[in-house]
Amino acid sequence: MEYKNRMGSWVQIREIKKKIVFPTLFSRLVTVYISILVVTLIVLFVAFTNAFQSYFVEYTQNIMIKQATGLAEEYYQIGTYSTSREDILAKMMYRIKVMDSYLESTTWLIDRNYGVVVVSEHASQNKSQIIVPNQKDVQQVLEGNIVRIENGFKEYFSTPVLTIGYPIQMRNEVQYALFIHTPMPLILRTIDEVRNIILKVVAITGTIVFLWIYMISKQMSKPLKQMNAVAKQIASGQFSKRIEVSGRDEIAQLGLSLNNMAYELNKIEDKRKKFLANVSHDLRSPLTSIQGFVTAILDGTIPPESAEKYLKIVLNESRRMITMTNTILELSRVEEGVTPLRRVSFHMGCLVKSSLASFEPIMHERKIGVFTHFEKDEPYVWGDIDMMSRVLQNLMDNAFKFVNEGGRIEITTKLKYGKLWTVVSNTGSYIPEEEQKEIWDRFYKGDGSRGKDKKGLGLGLVIVKEILKQHDENIKVNSSEKDGMVSFCFSLPLAKDVSNHKI
Repeated sequence: MEYKNRMGSWVQIREIKKKIVFPTLFSRLVTVYISILVVTLIVLFVAFTNAFQSYFVEYTQNIMIKQATGLAEEYYQIGTYSTSREDILAKMMYRIKVMDSYLESTTWLIDRNYGVVVVSEHASQNKSQIIVPNQKDVQQVLEGNIVRIENGFKEYFSTPVLTIGYPIQMRNEVQYALFIHTPMPLILRTIDEVRNIILKVVAITGTIVFLWIYMISKQMSKPLKQMNAVAKQIASGQFSKRIEVSGRDEIAQLGLSLNNMAYELNKIEDKRKKFLANVSHDLRSPLTSIQGFVTAILDGTIPPESAEKYLKIVLNESRRMITMTNTILELSRVEEGVTPLRRVSFHMGCLVKSSLASFEPIMHERKIGVFTHFEKDEPYVWGDIDMMSRVLQNLMDNAFKFVNEGGRIEITTKLKYGKLWTVVSNTGSYIPEEEQKEIWDRFYKGDGSRGKDKKGLGLGLVIVKEILKQHDENIKVNSSEKDGMVSFCFSLPLAKDVSNHKI
């Protein structure tokens, strides 16, 4: 029962996982961009409204100061031709009434004894009810300073006010302190109207940007969806599929890279098929011979006295199959790098001579001239002697395979750029320029009609390149149609310690 419950739970979990919709790149892009947009618009809205509020408050204070300056100048002019204090204050009262009507403000005029001598007509208190607070602020004004106060004089106003204090002078002496109070709600009303306008602009801008982001995100994700679909097709073995690429941005570059990958995979697949066909053919031929000869010996078609001859043929065919199998396994080991390098110091000229010894029969049989020229006082080189012997064997085998009848093979060494360069050249087998890059590819087998030996698998040069790659060296091929010479040139570093050299 417990087992069934557990199984039921696992089934439910799998069903839930199937229903989970993982966010697509498009949805993530839209989410990220919209989040950035919303945060940016909120920050801009708050910053702009606060900046505008500060600006408008300062702007209102400047207007109040400008009005106070005009009132002070008018007081100075009145005082020059009128000596009666009551007459001066009466005229000032009219000017204050006009100013209060313009600013919708309340004005106090305070003398040097901190007494209120003039109050606006629409003030909620008369001058006898006003006991001057904040004598420090009044003192600053009476000393000739202009003061700015926000949300002050709370005991006299039911709403917050914006206040400025301005000195009124006569004959270079401050006689009165003028205080103008403007209700903050009037200022905030204007700020709210502007804030609403800004909010509408932000909303419209946000909508436009959202639509733009939506279209851009969709446009960005569309080629990625196509790449994903094509990549799945390529993964399933459909290497002929390609991505439609437009533009030069990173996504277009990714599309080109995927197309190049598909092209290379298609080439590798074609070569793999050809390789398998060649291997199948090369293995089937000796197997057919072996089967035929063994069957003939067993059923008596071949008499016992002739059996030894055909058994030798069977043995040779078996050895050829083993050689082909070993070559394939060797390529696999070299490519995977499972065999560690055992570097020693050795003499390349001596290794060349020992490698040439195995080709002496074919030299005489095909009348091939072999010429060697080694660097004078040739230094020792540093590398894996067994692997480098394999490199020379493969290059020489390739040279003897494609050299023309009665042609020549040249093997030289030369010291250049602090390394020893070995060159293996042969006549009679020009390699076209377009084919020179392909001879290093896996599973590639060149035109067999150029050589006499058509039994090879075409893996020799691949093994050579992989071995030299493990030595951090490279190999180059040069082919001249004019003299029909093909040269393979590779380098090895010089040995620093020759005390324990091999050859």
